[in-house]
Amino acid sequence: MLRKNNFKLFACMGLTIILLVSILTTNVFAATFATSPATTEEKPFETYTYWDGLGSTAKTKAYCKPMYEPKTVIDATVLGTALFGSIDDVCTSDGYTYILDSNSSKVYVLDENYTLKTEINNIVYKGESLSIKGASGILVKNEKIYIADTKNARILVMDISGNVIHYLTLPKSKLIPSDFKYAPQKIAIDSRDYLYISSDGSYYGALVYSPDMEFLGFYGANTVAVSVGDALKNFITKIFSTDEKRAASVRALPYQFTDFVVGPNDFIYTVTSASGTNVAKGQVKRLNPGGKDVLGKEDYNFADESNRLIQSESLKAIDVDGDGFFYVLESGVYNRIFWYDEECNLLCVFGGAGGVQGQKGTVSLGGAITVNGTDVIVSDPVNKNITVYSITNYGKTVRETQLDTLKDNFEDTVESWNDVIKADVNNQLAYRGLAKAYYTMGDYDKAIEYSKLGADRETYANSFVKLRTAFLEKYFTIGILIMALVVAVALWLLHLKKKKGIVLLRNEKVKNMLSSVFHPFEAFRLVKEKNMGSAVLATVLLALFYIVTAVSDVASGYAFNRFDASSYNSFFVLLRTVALVLLFVISNWLVCVLMGGIGKLKEIYIVTCYSLIPTIVATATGILLSHVLSPDEFVFVTIFQTICTAYTFIILAVGIMKVHDYEFGKFLGTTAVTVIAMLIIVFLIFLVFMLAQQVYGWIGTVFTELKYR
Repeated sequence: MLRKNNFKLFACMGLTIILLVSILTTNVFAATFATSPATTEEKPFETYTYWDGLGSTAKTKAYCKPMYEPKTVIDATVLGTALFGSIDDVCTSDGYTYILDSNSSKVYVLDENYTLKTEINNIVYKGESLSIKGASGILVKNEKIYIADTKNARILVMDISGNVIHYLTLPKSKLIPSDFKYAPQKIAIDSRDYLYISSDGSYYGALVYSPDMEFLGFYGANTVAVSVGDALKNFITKIFSTDEKRAASVRALPYQFTDFVVGPNDFIYTVTSASGTNVAKGQVKRLNPGGKDVLGKEDYNFADESNRLIQSESLKAIDVDGDGFFYVLESGVYNRIFWYDEECNLLCVFGGAGGVQGQKGTVSLGGAITVNGTDVIVSDPVNKNITVYSITNYGKTVRETQLDTLKDNFEDTVESWNDVIKADVNNQLAYRGLAKAYYTMGDYDKAIEYSKLGADRETYANSFVKLRTAFLEKYFTIGILIMALVVAVALWLLHLKKKKGIVLLRNEKVKNMLSSVFHPFEAFRLVKEKNMGSAVLATVLLALFYIVTAVSDVASGYAFNRFDASSYNSFFVLLRTVALVLLFVISNWLVCVLMGGIGKLKEIYIVTCYSLIPTIVATATGILLSHVLSPDEFVFVTIFQTICTAYTFIILAVGIMKVHDYEFGKFLGTTAVTVIAMLIIVFLIFLVFMLAQQVYGWIGTVFTELKYR
């Protein structure tokens, strides 16, 4: 029989183990997975990228070698013309750059070398000169210039001499709502010459015109995300509210496009922001001809990982090149440019503010963005100039190699990706590209190596399956013989045990603990009536529960591991395991004492810890199998773990009913009150902690005042 002194000894040992594991899992694994930042060749702005897949829900910022550098800054002085009245928009076509100056009612045309070729300073319609003051958008295609004349509520289509060919105002159509305000801002044209117009304040999507300038309807409207709670709230409101209340209620309207552009294969790329709302995900969409988003990035933040309010920093403009690489311009304090490939892999972030005012390569406020070949042009309406960024040799190598990777030309990219890594060890795309290349080439060991370096768990899992299959094929016969031998030895030992009456477990309390899994009613009856429970064994189980949970977080198979050394804290694991169990035990004892329960604190502790056995086994099984199975094969383990978790609650329910001598109905009632008591205790602990902080601060303030007086 275990004595009280033994209980204290084992309890201390259990707590010591928990603390040691807590320290080791934080320090050792942090040292294992921590990464060090690399240096970067700085321009007037810092260039960086984001790594994903490292375990954290947020992307991890990493400095990178510059892929773009400022080429030139163009203003009226450089062009040798009169001062710009404004720079409202900029676009490119066939190597030429077009600058819209609405205040001066001019369009400036620059050639391939960004020198002034001509000015369109007289826009004529039916013999009358038109003012385009207040216009905000320009687009050029097939030597036709399209201007979104926002203030005058019209679209002007003219030739390169300024003669207006089409004059489009608000269409007369039943599809147009009666309260629709027409204020065209941006224009896009697809390969079939269908015209798309976004209007300020329009939540219906873009207006669509046929090549014959016939209005066809609306296209690609954003939708409002509605949760289950919102749906129930709206349903109840419709039932119980009056017409007057419903009329006075605020509608949740979808966000409008801030910019859009037609990309390869007539997919339309849109960028969305909202004023006064923190919109941090799914800002960019790629719409197919049917108006459906096919980008599949509704939960992805295309901007920086921060909590800046959208009105101070938002995505303003977008453009895409012929290979599907798209550039998104941020407008506000930072004014950065985010460069993505067609699969939304971030290549780098460049540009921005933060330098000396007027410094080459920085802008005061991002206005519009356009791509001219591989050059990127950004307008600055505050300083009334445009900045041209040219791709560096390193950026060109990354772009061309990533394009080959996207086209599945993996074998051709090995040498280039190795050159990229030599130039910049922070390039995640290079590691992932090499992993895919070696996987295609059949070198699965190197594929696994680079998959880990690039946090590419998909390629890792595929390579792991290939290596596992090859291993099983090589050692299949030996494995079968070993398994047969193990089974034969096990059967022989069982026969020997039965024949000679060998007892493996002599300790009755250990036997009762194990039997609680298969015979909980009888086992917990013995705990209550025969004192067959052991607090020491319960503490050991609680320590095991913490240990397997912590190990599962940090030591699962790589394909399943989302461990992030920078944010991991084993103390929080202690709170959601050991502290949660103790909180339940204390709360249940306090509640049941008041509600006729006869269970002792020790008994509640024992049955609660005994009920953890299925969860401990399931977690340990998951850890082991995560090193053997691929994610696609792990579904059965997940089902097994779910069943074990449910069985844990069943065993706990049986134990609580037995030690308190409750019926099932009373058990449900006391359990509900127990949960409420747990919340109250947590609140009180938090309140005491806050008060203690305030008292400590007050004492420190008083001590400081007395010290200096």
